[in-house]
Amino acid sequence: MQDTASWGLCIHCKWWQIEPDAAIMNDTKGLCIDQKLQPYLLRVSGDSGCNLFVDGVPARAAGSGDSPPTARPVR
Repeated sequence: MQDTASWGLCIHCKWWQIEPDAAIMNDTKGLCIDQKLQPYLLRVSGDSGCNLFVDGVPARAAGSGDSPPTARPVR
Protein backbone atom coordinates (compact mmCIF):
# COMPACT_ATOMS: atom_id res chain seq x y z
CA MET A 1 0.00 0.00 0.00
CA GLN A 2 1.32 3.46 -0.96
CA ASP A 3 1.95 6.06 1.74
CA THR A 4 -0.45 8.91 0.97
CA ALA A 5 0.96 11.35 3.56
CA SER A 6 2.99 13.21 0.92
CA TRP A 7 0.49 12.85 -1.93
CA GLY A 8 -1.08 15.97 -3.35
CA LEU A 9 -2.63 17.59 -6.40
CA CYS A 10 -0.56 19.40 -9.02
CA ILE A 11 -2.69 22.53 -8.67
CA HIS A 12 -1.03 23.17 -5.28
CA CYS A 13 2.46 21.87 -6.16
CA LYS A 14 5.59 23.93 -6.73
CA TRP A 15 6.72 21.40 -9.36
CA TRP A 16 3.76 22.17 -11.64
CA GLN A 17 4.80 24.64 -14.35
CA ILE A 18 2.13 26.36 -16.43
CA GLU A 19 1.92 29.05 -19.11
CA PRO A 20 2.62 32.63 -17.93
CA ASP A 21 -0.99 33.75 -18.47
CA ALA A 22 -2.75 30.47 -17.58
CA ALA A 23 -5.41 30.35 -14.91
CA ILE A 24 -4.69 27.98 -12.02
CA MET A 25 -7.55 25.52 -12.53
CA ASN A 26 -8.12 21.76 -12.41
CA ASP A 27 -8.22 21.43 -16.21
CA THR A 28 -5.17 23.65 -16.91
CA LYS A 29 -2.37 21.63 -18.52
CA GLY A 30 1.26 22.12 -17.56
CA LEU A 31 4.65 20.48 -17.21
CA CYS A 32 5.79 18.55 -14.15
CA ILE A 33 9.26 19.89 -13.34
CA ASP A 34 10.13 17.61 -10.43
CA GLN A 35 13.75 16.64 -11.07
CA LYS A 36 12.97 12.90 -11.14
CA LEU A 37 10.24 13.38 -13.76
CA GLN A 38 11.84 16.01 -16.03
CA PRO A 39 13.23 13.46 -18.53
CA TYR A 40 9.67 12.32 -19.32
CA LEU A 41 8.26 15.78 -20.27
CA LEU A 42 5.23 14.82 -18.22
CA ARG A 43 2.22 16.99 -19.12
CA VAL A 44 -0.30 17.06 -16.30
CA SER A 45 -3.48 18.90 -15.35
CA GLY A 46 -4.18 20.73 -12.12
CA ASP A 47 -6.21 17.81 -10.80
CA SER A 48 -3.43 15.29 -11.46
CA GLY A 49 -1.31 14.33 -8.47
CA CYS A 50 1.44 12.12 -7.09
CA ASN A 51 3.65 11.40 -4.09
CA LEU A 52 6.42 13.80 -5.25
CA PHE A 53 4.12 16.69 -4.28
CA VAL A 54 5.66 19.75 -2.60
CA ASP A 55 3.20 22.41 -1.44
CA GLY A 56 3.76 25.70 -3.23
CA VAL A 57 2.86 28.06 -6.05
CA PRO A 58 3.16 26.72 -9.61
CA ALA A 59 6.08 27.94 -11.72
CA ARG A 60 5.38 29.70 -15.02
CA ALA A 61 7.11 29.52 -18.41
CA ALA A 62 5.99 29.78 -22.02
CA GLY A 63 5.62 26.38 -23.69
CA SER A 64 4.64 24.56 -20.48
CA GLY A 65 1.16 23.79 -21.79
CA ASP A 66 2.27 22.64 -25.25
CA SER A 67 1.76 19.02 -26.26
CA PRO A 68 4.48 17.89 -25.84
CA PRO A 69 5.77 20.62 -23.53
CA THR A 70 8.53 22.77 -25.04
CA ALA A 71 9.43 24.84 -21.96
CA ARG A 72 12.52 24.30 -19.84
CA PRO A 73 12.04 23.96 -16.06
CA VAL A 74 12.39 27.33 -14.33
CA ARG A 75 13.11 26.01 -10.81
